[in-house]
Amino acid sequence: MSEFIQTDRQEEFERIRAIEGSKEYQDKLDSLRVKMKNNIQWKIHLMLGGVIGVVLILFLRIAGLVIAGVLGLIYIYPKYKERKELFGGKKQNNELLYIEEFLDPILKEIFPQGNIKVNSNFSLDAIKTVTPTASKYDGFYQISFNDESELAVINLWGYHINQTTNSKGETKHDTVTDFRGQVFRMRFPHRFSGHIRVIPTQRSFVLKKEVQDYPDTQNGEIKIDTEDIRHNENYNIYCTDELAARKFLNPTVLDWFDKNIASSSTSIYIEEDTLYISRYTDRYLFPVPDTIEEIDNISMIDEYKNLRNEVDFIDSFTQIFR
Repeated sequence: MSEFIQTDRQEEFERIRAIEGSKEYQDKLDSLRVKMKNNIQWKIHLMLGGVIGVVLILFLRIAGLVIAGVLGLIYIYPKYKERKELFGGKKQNNELLYIEEFLDPILKEIFPQGNIKVNSNFSLDAIKTVTPTASKYDGFYQISFNDESELAVINLWGYHINQTTNSKGETKHDTVTDFRGQVFRMRFPHRFSGHIRVIPTQRSFVLKKEVQDYPDTQNGEIKIDTEDIRHNENYNIYCTDELAARKFLNPTVLDWFDKNIASSSTSIYIEEDTLYISRYTDRYLFPVPDTIEEIDNISMIDEYKNLRNEVDFIDSFTQIFR
């Protein structure tokens, strides 16, 4: 079975590489790069033009206003015309360009029924269940595979604001990241009675006490232990139906937990027929390039590998129940 999967992945990789190497794709990629670079350069031109205009008006008043207008006609207007022709009158920021013209074609080569969008429709309650406690949650770049398992994944940033006041009475606000990674949602292969929640734990550096950043026991939940001490040290398990939970926690499942949950800060939540898995990867899938150099280095192969690795990780868990 593993040899079949490897062969299938190699064929998939070769297909993606062939697409990336084709003249048609390279022409499209070059057009994308030109548009994305233009968006960055246009912002710089507007910012410089605004600063120069303000300085001229402050120091030269009416004369400065006239000079600023002339400079705008000579310098900014031609670039505006060039930009309008390039985009055909459309307003396309780099986020939309990257998703619609670069990521979506890659996704459809691997998963023909898949689609990607900027915003997420994941349940906030479920997100809070599988991620460390935070005051704000920002989910974005949702990929929906539209397959039989209804698999979807989002990037998620969970954070809170720390407010401190110094001796001078000055207030400072610092943004503290609680979670940066991905949350997956899919239909669980079997209907689960109630819900079960599995979260990773750590040990404090000094006293080696258990540290848990994730939500503690919730209403209707009980915390259960397994017979293996190693399991209990690596993660905590909460459920609403102990019998269903014990049945679910067979040796194969526990072995997967040991190999994946503690080492990769993975959390699992199953409620009836829906499974959520969060992974604190400390990075986002498909970050939008924000410099000229990053735009030049856009690679279909690199992004394909990132996507395939994440999907294969989730697949390794769901295979247990098939």
